Amino acid sequence: MPGINLTRDEAATRSTLVKTHSYRIDLDLTTSAETFVAKTTVKFSGLKPGQSTFIDAVGKRVLSATLNGVAFEVKDYDGETIHLPALAAENELSLEIEAKYSNTGEGLHRFVDPADNEVYLYTQFETGDARQMYACFDQPDQKATFTISAITPKHWEVISNYDIDSVTDVGSDSKLTQFKESQVISTYVTAIVAGAYQYVKDEYVGEKTIPLGIYARKSFFKYVDADNIFKVTKQGFAYFEKTFGLAYPFGKYDQLAVAEYNWGAMENVGCVTFHEDVLIFRSKVTESKHLGRASTILHEMAHMWFGDLVTMAWWEDLWLNESFAEWASYMATSEATQYTTAWTEFNALRKNWAYRQDQQSTTHPIATEMKDLEDVKTNFDGISYAKGASVLQQLVEHVGRENFIKGLRIYFTKHAFKNTTLNDLMVELEATSGRDLKPWAATWLKTAGVNTLRPEIEIESGKYKKLAIKQEAPTMPVGSKELRPHRLRVALFDISGDALVKRTSVALDVAGATTEATELHGEKEADLVLINDGDLSYAKLRFDDRSIATLKSHLGGLNEPLARALIWASLWDSVRDGELSASDYIAIALNALGTESDISIVSATNANIETAIWFYASPANRNALRATVSDALNKFLKAAPAGSDHQLAFARAFAESAATDAQGKEILEILNGSIKGLTVDAEIRWHLLICAVKRGLLGSSDIDAEVAKDNTAHGKQYGALAHAAIPTTAAKESAFKAVTSAKLSNTIHSYTCRGFNVAMHSELLAPYTDQYFAILIDLWTTAGYEIAETTATMLFPSFIVTEETLAKAQKWLDVTGKDAANALRRVIIEGRDALARSLRAQKKDA
Repeated sequence: MPGINLTRDEAATRSTLVKTHSYRIDLDLTTSAETFVAKTTVKFSGLKPGQSTFIDAVGKRVLSATLNGVAFEVKDYDGETIHLPALAAENELSLEIEAKYSNTGEGLHRFVDPADNEVYLYTQFETGDARQMYACFDQPDQKATFTISAITPKHWEVISNYDIDSVTDVGSDSKLTQFKESQVISTYVTAIVAGAYQYVKDEYVGEKTIPLGIYARKSFFKYVDADNIFKVTKQGFAYFEKTFGLAYPFGKYDQLAVAEYNWGAMENVGCVTFHEDVLIFRSKVTESKHLGRASTILHEMAHMWFGDLVTMAWWEDLWLNESFAEWASYMATSEATQYTTAWTEFNALRKNWAYRQDQQSTTHPIATEMKDLEDVKTNFDGISYAKGASVLQQLVEHVGRENFIKGLRIYFTKHAFKNTTLNDLMVELEATSGRDLKPWAATWLKTAGVNTLRPEIEIESGKYKKLAIKQEAPTMPVGSKELRPHRLRVALFDISGDALVKRTSVALDVAGATTEATELHGEKEADLVLINDGDLSYAKLRFDDRSIATLKSHLGGLNEPLARALIWASLWDSVRDGELSASDYIAIALNALGTESDISIVSATNANIETAIWFYASPANRNALRATVSDALNKFLKAAPAGSDHQLAFARAFAESAATDAQGKEILEILNGSIKGLTVDAEIRWHLLICAVKRGLLGSSDIDAEVAKDNTAHGKQYGALAHAAIPTTAAKESAFKAVTSAKLSNTIHSYTCRGFNVAMHSELLAPYTDQYFAILIDLWTTAGYEIAETTATMLFPSFIVTEETLAKAQKWLDVTGKDAANALRRVIIEGRDALARSLRAQKKDA
């Protein structure tokens, strides 16, 4: 694994030797642009006096070290770990370390804003990167109190988990900011953010008064939509206080937009960090983006109870942290905010992520073994988030919502400021529901893969003689025979003019290979049979022939967005499985997309159509499909109301898909304002420009001119992407060298990767396949995890869909990379699986 690691066994052994009580962390952030000084004083019990252990401490050099007042020499410091002398029953350890700022989004990240040269710092510690800022026992079960201070330039704002206690001058240009002592929390949710941030304040008044803050870079602050962000935040606190029966357990609550962030957001106690583009929109975005921001705000807020107040003992229960926050955030978004269709977006965007992940050969149980931090990093995936949330939804149906919430309340109260395992939650849910949940947990949480549910129908005299649900075992993992219990609904729909109208929806407990819906026997044959109406379970859905015929002509006439999302998802999954050709999918999609009202579904379907063209359509059909799709999207764009979300979504999709010279010129016309009502602001301007660059319509000088106009962090990022997207050998060579040098910042690196690996440039990319496989091992051992994982994933030759590429990936796995790190092998395995899936789908489309 690139970077630092910690095994479960090492952590467990250390927890038999030490019990941490408190940390004092004193930072000097004024020493240089490359390094800072961190002094850590940690008090802890030695549970076996006389024995020794180690503390995690990533740094350039150790400046001083004392244990119980006695200085000791740190021998053979490897830059990651300090081995301690024999411990007493009670210990005070003091370590002063010179550590390095990060430019990869791990540890303490340093960013210089190109707009004004102001410096900004933020921390990102999950899973094991607190040690990159201060010496600590960096594992979730070693909770402690924290008292943090920082010396910074005077004009900086300094924010941490708790309120400021005092600020004093240090010389003429610096200040010392001292924070109040925290409650007992884990290392990975501690944080500090510092720099020339601007802020706006408010407060929530409920069971307690909670000071609220929103922070952003000075040059970016003008885009902060404080009213909306505070509104959702207050709605969330009111909802969670009522639902969980427990007030927010900490003090203030700040939300901070930070630059060059790898994640969507992070639930640091009282100091929640967000990717700038998740929290703040500098250009017009669709309602789907606003909904996504609300659900992210509420996801991180839910963690304050589930994750921060009550914390997993080890990372095996990472899934429970993330699944719970995912489930709770969409529940709160749909029930407490204006975004009442949140579950539709969950199905259209998040749940499909789970289905994709769960059908790869790297699939794993929701509750899976995490033997070390490498396992943890690779399992921040669609299974831990979206599948887990879907299964929690099924658990709520299984035990009843009232019983589920009651169990949660007891769990929070009993285990506040402590560490737990899954069993601790299950004990409370069994008590409140009166059910034995062990069989349910065994099949849903401890086994991998997704089942398929199909209707089995027999008609007699125009009525159902038999309507049954056939359940199939997962195709991955290979050989699975797992059939799960599903509490769901089955709905019948009839065509009425242009509409599809729901006739009835009945509850059904599906179990085993076949379950008959006896309540529907004798009903008149419907035009559409929809399994899992309401999206209460987690399974792939299929349709009978009559339903497929109905969907080809009347999908747009179904007036329930969640039902449409289920159908869109099923059709898309059928393409990926090679059961429905890409050409047929695109025909169905284009027939219904023009009348689709839900913008989340529109956005997801636009993306799926583009994927179908480049991955799943046969090469012989591709050009004709591109022309058909581009013409249709152009038509939808022209028909969309001026200034609408649909106009924006179709403008972006058309520019991405443009297939002819005339359509390429139309991209330039849109860029110059040809579409009435479409505001060509910074974000869509860059999108249009990059689409033109990919087609050779604009070049390096045009990109540089645009960067000069948009002299911001975003402008620099898009400029890097655009230069890498120039369709020339020289541009690709320059981009490949840049991203494999591991010298770029995390964001410039990922944007350059995006520009390099472009579908329509497959001929230019083909020569890099061998180079890619050749550099992987060295890259993985020399770069940090985030850079190495991003490079391996984003540069995989996914657009070179040939048997030859598949064979090269397999050869790397069998020979060159047979002993490579599991995390790296997983990237290549998933890339190989995707290639094989594409080849199968292309045969279906031939």
